[in-house]
Amino acid sequence: MAPTDMGEGVSKIEPRSEQRLSSAPGFGGEARADPSRGAMQKSVAGNPLSTLWANPGTGVFYYRVTAATALGLVAILAAILILSPVDAWILRCLAGAILLLTTLAAFAFVQLAKGREATIAAQRQLVDAGFETADAIVILRNDQGKLLQANAVAERISGFTSKELASSDVWRSRFLPGDQEAEEIVEAQALRSHRPIFRESTWIARNGERRSIRWSNVAMQYAPGSAPVLLKIGLDVTELRRHEISLLRNETYLRLAHRMAKLCHWHWRPDGPEWDIDPTSRRGRYVYSDETRDIFGYQPDELPNDGHDYARMIAHPEDQAALHAHYDAFRLGHDDSYSVEYRAIHREGRVLHIRETGERMRDENGHVIQIAGTFQDVTDLRASERSLQLAQADLRRSLRMSGLCHWSWQLSMDSLDGLPGVYQSSGDTADLLGLAPEDVALNDHDWHRQVVHPEDAEPSWERYQAFLNGPETSFIQEYRILSRFRGIRYVRSICEKTHDAQGRVVEIAGALQDITELRQRELELIKAKNAAEIANRSKTEFLANMSHELRTPLNAVIGFSQVIRDRYFGDAPDRYSTYAADIYKSGQLLLKLISDVLDMSKLEAGKVELFEEAVDVPSVAEDCLRMLQSRADEGQVRFERNWERDLPPLHADARAVAQILLNVLTNAVKFSPPDRCVHITGRLSDSGEYLIVIRDTGIGMSPEAMQNLFSAFHQADATISRRFGGTGLGLAITKRLMELHGGSIDLSSEPGQGTRVVLRFPQARVRTRD
Repeated sequence: MAPTDMGEGVSKIEPRSEQRLSSAPGFGGEARADPSRGAMQKSVAGNPLSTLWANPGTGVFYYRVTAATALGLVAILAAILILSPVDAWILRCLAGAILLLTTLAAFAFVQLAKGREATIAAQRQLVDAGFETADAIVILRNDQGKLLQANAVAERISGFTSKELASSDVWRSRFLPGDQEAEEIVEAQALRSHRPIFRESTWIARNGERRSIRWSNVAMQYAPGSAPVLLKIGLDVTELRRHEISLLRNETYLRLAHRMAKLCHWHWRPDGPEWDIDPTSRRGRYVYSDETRDIFGYQPDELPNDGHDYARMIAHPEDQAALHAHYDAFRLGHDDSYSVEYRAIHREGRVLHIRETGERMRDENGHVIQIAGTFQDVTDLRASERSLQLAQADLRRSLRMSGLCHWSWQLSMDSLDGLPGVYQSSGDTADLLGLAPEDVALNDHDWHRQVVHPEDAEPSWERYQAFLNGPETSFIQEYRILSRFRGIRYVRSICEKTHDAQGRVVEIAGALQDITELRQRELELIKAKNAAEIANRSKTEFLANMSHELRTPLNAVIGFSQVIRDRYFGDAPDRYSTYAADIYKSGQLLLKLISDVLDMSKLEAGKVELFEEAVDVPSVAEDCLRMLQSRADEGQVRFERNWERDLPPLHADARAVAQILLNVLTNAVKFSPPDRCVHITGRLSDSGEYLIVIRDTGIGMSPEAMQNLFSAFHQADATISRRFGGTGLGLAITKRLMELHGGSIDLSSEPGQGTRVVLRFPQARVRTRD
């Protein structure tokens, strides 16, 4: 069937009489009956669309009438000729031939009509089948807008039957209020037009679902002069529109992601066919995305069409050579992909850090099908990395300077006690604490067992276990560790727990701080505090002693001088001479007391100067012993001397050596009970040092009393000053004078056993005899 233009262009379907689907059985035979004819007639009755082919037209009827008329006329003519009185056999033969030819022509006309009917029936069946099996909505409406027929697809999509759709209210309610009038206008235009008219609208199903339908409206008519009908074919494009919207949304998200990630993409577009991409060919151009404007400041069409030109235009001069090498290796096919980072110059002149990637994609046969890549501005990332590195360096420096290191223990939920797990610690933990790397990797229990000091390990582990199983979220404790390289160290441990949603401990994190120096400073402060308290107390005692020591000789001086001045005993020169000697003795005592105080002050101020010379120590010692002999006699104390023969002289200050010996010997005599002995010995040690040993058998001292024995204004026992007198400066002065000579004083004592003092002068001060 071929459409022809009629009137306003309404399509008309006319039968084609030259086609035949059935043939005559033979010459002189009858036409074969068509078994489908009844079926076709039934289909026509139930299918308005089939009525376009239901009437075979007037042509078949004309064929039959013409054949019957011609056959009848020829038969009459033949009968006339045969029955004519003319006795001519030629006429009779002619009449028979005409009759035969006419019969054959009529038979041919009849067969032609039957073939035409078969063709129309076949076409009608084809249209019916297409109507019902088409994967689209097919609806037939007349020019009055009444629905004549709808196929199964229309019923399935709408949820209504054809009979229900024939209702005007149901049909109109399938469209949105604004779409119904527009659809009617399009249908009216289609009925008047010579071409299909397309429109897309929303179709509402029975269940309220809205479907996007693309309608094709075309006018058709049964026969010339008949009223046209409207054939509406609708394609359900709902999924297509959803995919388009999803694609548009994804493209929008992709562009947004590119902008947020400062990313743009490019691909190579060859001049020839897309499937013929030659990596080494320069016939083509680069196509850049719009984001290049945001990254480089250039429009996509402003960027060069060649990689080397791009490198010269965009890349930093110091990075161009490396970028050229990457481009050449990729273009020549040495690499199918590349990733390079370089510095670029923005259009405004600022320096950018760009990460560029490129990839050559191939099909299963190895042919290149696409070349594409990306640019990404990683300037902020690199700046953040630098800031992070600086911050980490500052943190490590701060931790190292403060003696801190951190650790974390991610516990395993597979074991009953949560151990073992994954342990991590800062890299400087071993260095800060003086531990070996294998010590740092120990778990908590082994740490306490192998690293913590044995005296602190058990209590520390118990406190840690109580924290681990208890409600507290943080915990601080201090303990000692045994460092392999730094000995015993004091550390402060700070721990915190992290719980999961079920309340289980999943991580313990903390920090260790080496507080050894802090502890030492604390101890030093405590010692200094104690020393200050002792010094304060000693000064108080010293002042009390000094007041007593000064008051006693002063009272003697004042009393005896008044007796002499007032001549209290008359004319008694001998008695007054004795009193004068007592006054002299008291004055000497006052002078010694004041001299000790002044000497101590000068020593503490560092203003004592030594007048060094060759000193014969035994001779100086004998002078000191003579000065103390009277006091020794009063206390019934003896002196024993034992000097090594031929002792060399000592290069020292003679007055200072005498004061040192006098202070030590005075104490030995003062603290020795009657009938005891003070021993003084001098010799050279094996190392060449000059040793003077003074030993008594007096009251001795306890270890506690000896701790601050060489401190100024201190005496081993406060009661001693009351029993024996003295300022408590003698040994302090002696120690400082020995240190000025580069020597030392060693003192050992036991209560009730006496005291032994060793004065040790260095070898450098021993002079050889000439």
